[in-house]
Amino acid sequence: MSEQVSLTMRSGNRKVGPIPVSTTSEGSCPSSCKMRGTDCYARFGPLGMHWKAVSNGKRGVDQWSLFCRAVSRFPDKQAWRHNQAGDLPKSKRGKRGVDRIHLGKLRQLSKASKHTTGWTYTHYDPTDSHNAKAIKETNDRGGLTVNLSADSTADADVYAVLGVGPVVCVLPSDAPTRGNKTPGGLPIVVCPAQTADVSCDQCRLCQKRDRKSVVGFLAHGTASKRLSRKLAGGEV
Repeated sequence: MSEQVSLTMRSGNRKVGPIPVSTTSEGSCPSSCKMRGTDCYARFGPLGMHWKAVSNGKRGVDQWSLFCRAVSRFPDKQAWRHNQAGDLPKSKRGKRGVDRIHLGKLRQLSKASKHTTGWTYTHYDPTDSHNAKAIKETNDRGGLTVNLSADSTADADVYAVLGVGPVVCVLPSDAPTRGNKTPGGLPIVVCPAQTADVSCDQCRLCQKRDRKSVVGFLAHGTASKRLSRKLAGGEV
């Protein structure tokens, strides 16, 4: 399965900061992602237009090795965000019909980025043993941190006990900016870029693979009201 991937060497997004960011075609997103489709913030605005162009093959490259080669040329300790839209490379589905990460391609990227301080997020099901192995192996190697994207605070508790990587989750847009916890008592730190005048480049909380807290993202973008209603109603 081939992914189209685009690399922007200097992001124009003020919240991200002037660091490299990548975008992978929409086909990389696993079917298990509950945000896939209308509720995904990345489908709207300038990012949505860019993502559509990448997904249609009009931007970026379809040769994973070329992308990894470009990442390998980053300066030491370079901060960067992999996948402002899209997900990790996809392999064939497992026996239970679960979408699985392409281990070979992820290993290639992990090795290419070992000298960097990058981070990304994945909606691939980490309770699947194959996906858990791929994610843990990458986080153990260092360089690129893979965060597990939970669609609810309850899912965050499930993912946290797996021990394969740090966890993030989505929160209603009107959630408190302090004092949030998962049902199991894990502290949730709302993304500092949403609560203070700080960029991802300056914060780098999502890059800390050994953190104990869950990073919470307040629902934002065009679909934020609909998503917040779903979260409040337990539909996500």
